[in-house]
Amino acid sequence: MIKIRALDFNYEKSKALNNINIDIEDHCTGLLGPNGSGKTTILKILSGILSVTDGDVTIDDQSILDISKKELSKKIAVVSQDLEPTFDFTVREIIEMGRYPYLNTFGFLSKSDKLVIDNTIKMLDLSSLSNNKVDEISSGQKQKVRIARALVQEPKYLLLDEPTSNLDLANKILIVDVINKIISNGTKVIVTSHDLRFISEVTSKCFMISQGAIIHQGESKKIINKKNILDLFELKALPEWVI
Repeated sequence: MIKIRALDFNYEKSKALNNINIDIEDHCTGLLGPNGSGKTTILKILSGILSVTDGDVTIDDQSILDISKKELSKKIAVVSQDLEPTFDFTVREIIEMGRYPYLNTFGFLSKSDKLVIDNTIKMLDLSSLSNNKVDEISSGQKQKVRIARALVQEPKYLLLDEPTSNLDLANKILIVDVINKIISNGTKVIVTSHDLRFISEVTSKCFMISQGAIIHQGESKKIINKKNILDLFELKALPEWVI
């Protein structure tokens, strides 16, 4: 379980998080909120990109401050919303990069490393694209590759930051299918989004975050309702087609 208690975080000129308290133990947990609400900051703290300065974060009863970067990367993997350059690498080469926490002194992949990579490629139906250049595949397929790269870290928790951002409907459906496969294999998923239907579909529990604070939490399909959405996005009215 991941426990977050009384977590505050400040950037240089603004307060990003205010007294965040979260227990993450469900198969798939959602962080829902508008852009700039603090969702990504929480993921950056969980993945060690940002340090805890005020509050407590524990992962399986161990303080995140006592976990080395290498060991943390074996517990938690993150797929950020920022696209990295692929430098003409193939699909398999990109996925292999995710195995870095386990590499030996010489940086070579062992037989067990290659088996993990092969199984992940197969699970996400990427075998036929394995030798393709990443720049040659679709946006949805690229997102699958980025998720595969995170999964070969064999994390207990997978963090997905806005995984359906800029994807069309067909690719959103593809990513939902990928998340369901990951959950069925026992990995716990924490996903951020401002997409109401996506969060309602893939998550069992949801935390609604506005201006760095949690304003609603509970079972996703129950709390994603008209009243709470109006609060979350500070709207006066909501068209019928939204939910």
